[in-house]
Amino acid sequence: MREAVYDFIRRMAGENEPAEKVAELCAETVGGLEEGDVCLTLDEEQRRLLKGVPDIAFFAEEDTPPDPVRTPFVVVGNLLYTRRNWVYERRVRDWVANRAADKRATDVAELPDDPFYAKLNDEQRAAVIAMCNASFSILTGGPGTGKTFTIARAVKFIRDRNRDFRLGLAAPTGKAKARMMDSFVKAIGGAQIDIAPATTIHSLLGPNYDFVTFKHNRKNLLQFDWLIVDEASMIDLPLMAKLIDAIPDTCRLTLVGDPDQLASVERGRVFGDLCQFPCVSISRLVKSVRFPSDGIIANLAAAVNGKDGKQPEDALSLLTGGSKEVAYRDLTHVAKEDAFDPEKWPGFADAVDKGFKAFANSPKFTPEQVKDSENEEEKNLKTPVEAALFYLDDFRVLCALRHGPFGSEQIAQWIRKRLTKGCPKPLMITRNDRILGVENGDVGVVMPDDPAVLHLPGGKTVRLELLSETELAFASTVHKAQGSDFKDVAIVLPPNPGKSKTSTDGKSEGAKPEGEKPEGEKPEANAFKLLTREILYTAITRTKGSVSLWASDAAVLHCAGTPIRRASGLVSR
Repeated sequence: MREAVYDFIRRMAGENEPAEKVAELCAETVGGLEEGDVCLTLDEEQRRLLKGVPDIAFFAEEDTPPDPVRTPFVVVGNLLYTRRNWVYERRVRDWVANRAADKRATDVAELPDDPFYAKLNDEQRAAVIAMCNASFSILTGGPGTGKTFTIARAVKFIRDRNRDFRLGLAAPTGKAKARMMDSFVKAIGGAQIDIAPATTIHSLLGPNYDFVTFKHNRKNLLQFDWLIVDEASMIDLPLMAKLIDAIPDTCRLTLVGDPDQLASVERGRVFGDLCQFPCVSISRLVKSVRFPSDGIIANLAAAVNGKDGKQPEDALSLLTGGSKEVAYRDLTHVAKEDAFDPEKWPGFADAVDKGFKAFANSPKFTPEQVKDSENEEEKNLKTPVEAALFYLDDFRVLCALRHGPFGSEQIAQWIRKRLTKGCPKPLMITRNDRILGVENGDVGVVMPDDPAVLHLPGGKTVRLELLSETELAFASTVHKAQGSDFKDVAIVLPPNPGKSKTSTDGKSEGAKPEGEKPEGEKPEANAFKLLTREILYTAITRTKGSVSLWASDAAVLHCAGTPIRRASGLVSR
């Protein structure tokens, strides 16, 4: 796309030097979209160069986009945008600014003296009150800080005041939606709160057949009094703009997520930017019940994130400290010819065998096996299908890349071949299908005695022949695991990422020494671009138990020292 834009503008503007520079800037702006950037930062000389170009409009920061914007590119301040991205960003920015200034009629100062609220800690209690008083609110926190637990208390409080209050729950993916609903039901406990099932944002808005526009928009608004969206860090700029377009003025919106996790796959870092937006009601939960604050997992996550004064070297020290909860295996010395054979990676085969043992044996499951279990969910398992779905979350391999020797596809295929023929086959659905009622991110199992049917949570079944796009779920990219958690996780990072050219969607193109490119080969992003602080933090915090990492010192240090940076004008600078 970058090259096409450059060639088009050069043909339109001529062959002179200023035209070439203009074409380069416009092409760089479009190319930045592939990296997640929303705009391009200009210096004063570049801004002056674009001033007289007919197809580039200049606007002040406070200007409202005209309808329609008639130029393909727009300059606002020192930022160069494509027309569509500027409209999306300004729509989100103006909406949030208006909501931040809007005070709800309710003025909640205290919660009732009720056992349902008794277990809230001080920061959770303050968050409930803030959400009940705000037209737009943000709830942030790491894993195990009780975000869903807190939301459930806020919902009950509002519902007790108004039984007809219409609540909507949504998340970006099918897996995140299912986990949100499961967590919400558990958080409610025995309380009587009628809620509609959670849905994905796309299903909530109702995609049209062009897969770009939605049935619900500013002319056909959603019918909710409060919409709560989980895993909001996964929402890209265009989807956020279309979501708020469909929200009526009378509807509250609460975004829930962890700003330290991965940003959206597509352009923008909307949730992270909104967490810095002035005057927005933001509640931050920091006390985790999943990991002790002084535990190895919490300290490792903090070191990767550069929190509490920790440095990247601290992350490496924690990984190599010999803890029971954390294991580190150096892949640096794996021979090149062994890269595609995980059995040659130190300790990897044993970890896979142990992690998937209960899942592999689930076809032989009987309720008698778990009658004495201390885990109530496990104790209530009745069938091999239920057992397979339950034990699948015991263990997962998470990868930074999708393709190549250290990618999720290759590793998942290797695990499939390694485990016994009687092992169920886990599949992730990777495309929404409204007719079948399945969504991107839904994970199910194919049992060996029923090889034509995919069994999904909740008793739903789908014939495999009807599913157009699925992939093995023994391993997945960290992006696709966002919104999930597992008993134990194994993380795989490429040990020599600087030598592995990788496209922006994670497709490895093979390995050549850095700087050595065949004639005519175009520069491509390498794996180092995918190794960021957020990808390692997100992978580590998917666990409820232990973390095992296969990587190299260089890969770990690079991740811990490289936060995602995306150009955006959502928050005024």
